[in-house]
Amino acid sequence: MEIEIRVTNDEFQKIRKEKKEIKRRFYELEKLEKTLQILEINYLLEKRRRLEEKLKEMEEHYQMLLKFSEKAKKDKEKMKEFRLKLSIENRELRREMKRDENRGKT
Repeated sequence: MEIEIRVTNDEFQKIRKEKKEIKRRFYELEKLEKTLQILEINYLLEKRRRLEEKLKEMEEHYQMLLKFSEKAKKDKEKMKEFRLKLSIENRELRREMKRDENRGKT
């Protein structure tokens, strides 16, 4: 089934003009979509770059914390040894003082 539409020349020109305008707007819409896609890609790339920097920074801080933790453990062991030596030394000094006191009494 075919339909025939009859229009005047002025109407035909108006339709053609509107068709061109619609095509122009559609083309501009495509350009806008491409621009938005590019902006979105750029945004995501920048976000990824910042996240990679943050990850690198956090890894560095984590390594520093591990080193600090190891140093703290070593320092704790040294302090335990030092306290043990002091305790032994104090015990010996107390014994000596008691011996000296006992000698002085006799």
